Amino acid sequence: MTALLAVARYELRMQARKRSLWISAALLGGVLVLLQGDRGPRSLPAGTPPREVMATWALLFSILMPLAYGMLLADRLVRDRKLRVEPLLESLPHAPVTRLAGKYLGGIAACGLPGLAALLVAATVEFTYRHDPGLFIWALVAFALVTFPGIAMVAGFALVCPIIVSAPLFRVLFVGYWFWGNMLAPGLLPSLTGTLLTPIGDYTVTWLLGNNGPALFAGNPGWLTFLRPDPSGATAAASVAVIILCGLIPLAVAALASHRQARATWPAHEARSTATV
Repeated sequence: MTALLAVARYELRMQARKRSLWISAALLGGVLVLLQGDRGPRSLPAGTPPREVMATWALLFSILMPLAYGMLLADRLVRDRKLRVEPLLESLPHAPVTRLAGKYLGGIAACGLPGLAALLVAATVEFTYRHDPGLFIWALVAFALVTFPGIAMVAGFALVCPIIVSAPLFRVLFVGYWFWGNMLAPGLLPSLTGTLLTPIGDYTVTWLLGNNGPALFAGNPGWLTFLRPDPSGATAAASVAVIILCGLIPLAVAALASHRQARATWPAHEARSTATV
């Protein structure tokens, strides 16, 4: 546990110091604020409950800001191989699984900082004319229920997949997936948009809005209908759980592969040690 926390702390400090994280997140967030349209949080009338205000802000920021997180984390493990520090890291006493889990937790925490900051800034701006301190509480709730699960899912794939397909190719595929799986217009192609697997958090937002939120069932409504149940508190919780679980799947696969590789190489190391003795 100590090694896990040490790796996560190091990863958090290193990633949080990167200007590219804050600049890219600020640019994407700023574009969303300027181009939010009539359905954005700026158009909400006075007297709107703070829960609905901050849920709408969380959904707005979740549309594009996770792209910055995926781009940033895509070269995290690949860089260790390029710099040839991976053998040195493998010689440390903690297991490779611990190092991978620490990088994952640290990466989530680092990427969560600009997401949380964006919601708190939005709550501060809204407070200047709504005068409701509940905005700050609901900003934290919206971050936990809407923003965080998407970051957890993006981080899992962004750390592991570039090892298989290379970081540049992953970034291209990730951008394509993001628009196909989150914002594809109805009737064009079968899509994961509007399902429990959608990491922008529209199921949770719709529940926070009293089931009167944005259109959930975009994409092809006749495809994967079992993943498009009616929005409710239960389906919102299921969506959060499924999204986080999806982010853990590539980590589990990578951990299993690392464990098998270690077991395969262990007899050879043991044989060399015996021969030396």
